[in-house]
Amino acid sequence: MNRKILTVIVLLVVVALVFSRLGIRRLAPEPVHGPEEVELEVVENDEQQEPEQSENENDNETDEEMEMLSFDALNFEVSVVAENLDVPWEIVPLPDEDDWLITQRGGLVTSLQHGDVMTIDEARHAGEGGLLGMALHPDFEENRRIYFYYTTQGADGPANRIVRFQYENQQFRNETLILDNIPGHQIHNGGRIAFGPDGYLYATTGDAAVTHLSQQRENLAGKILRMTEDGEVPEDNPFEGSLVYSYGHRNPQGLAWHPDNGTLYSSEHGPTRMDEINIILPGKNYGWPEVTCDAAPTEYEDPVSCYSDFTLAPSGMDFIDLEQLEGTHLFVTGLRGNQIRHLSLDDDGFPKEEQALFTDYGRIRTVRFHEDALYFITNNRDGRGNPASNDDRMFRVDWN
Repeated sequence: MNRKILTVIVLLVVVALVFSRLGIRRLAPEPVHGPEEVELEVVENDEQQEPEQSENENDNETDEEMEMLSFDALNFEVSVVAENLDVPWEIVPLPDEDDWLITQRGGLVTSLQHGDVMTIDEARHAGEGGLLGMALHPDFEENRRIYFYYTTQGADGPANRIVRFQYENQQFRNETLILDNIPGHQIHNGGRIAFGPDGYLYATTGDAAVTHLSQQRENLAGKILRMTEDGEVPEDNPFEGSLVYSYGHRNPQGLAWHPDNGTLYSSEHGPTRMDEINIILPGKNYGWPEVTCDAAPTEYEDPVSCYSDFTLAPSGMDFIDLEQLEGTHLFVTGLRGNQIRHLSLDDDGFPKEEQALFTDYGRIRTVRFHEDALYFITNNRDGRGNPASNDDRMFRVDWN
């Protein structure tokens, strides 16, 4: 055999032995993957299967990304600021004085500093109805306007309305009807009102125990409404000539806007659990009564949180901003859930972690974050709780 040919054969054998011992993958360059990519293994039938997740796949994430900062690690003090209230529903701080106003379902409006300041005689407290939501005009310090949502007895049964007063020197004057004949019932009246960052007034309405009304866009039941300060239809509402902003709701009772991007969130009571937290988009259908949240994904707008394993019965909600905490945090009260639900949101506005807070106070109706403190009220005297002798109460939470 030619010496040169023999030399080539020997070299090929040596190279083959090296490759077999070290392995081709150790000599070949490693592929580069993006942060969310995983290399797929080719199997005999040419189908691709995702590999099992490594226990250390997320080791490069920081502790802050992996775990929500717990309120249990913060030092806070809870104090009572009002007691012996009669089923309070809403609380609002007055920006130009050290005072709060409280609505109570029987029709009474109470000031923390001055006691009872008004009774709305037309408010009818029956079941879940009565004097419910309250909102200050964005220019309250100049025009002194305050809005109320309450249930009254109409010619054809219970109905809800929105009215406006001027509040000066602890006196309410100049009552103005903003919106009337919102369908009402002993249950499912909605009732939350709030001015959004856009300057318009938003209101939540329940289905008034007639479920199919939620899908009828011409009906005000089971909706989130958007209107001007005088009750007119804004030109940019999603449906021409209509106050309806979103529909397909069962009994929404919370409104809050993301502090960074202005996204609207709402809380909603479901049937036998199935409570929801929704991101509200103009003109969208949220599915009630066609679907409940455990059916997601659906052709409707699905919630960002669905409580299918216990009853939260969510109501008031607010974003909080504590310098001790990083990220975005949404607080949602739970009535049947006996808690304030803390939702830590990711950069896209979706909950990444949740926990139950303040679980020792019974049914909690409303929560407000104001000047670095948290305020909430109980509803243990609404016929469904176990009231203490000094219920219902308003609490303040201060962090050190």
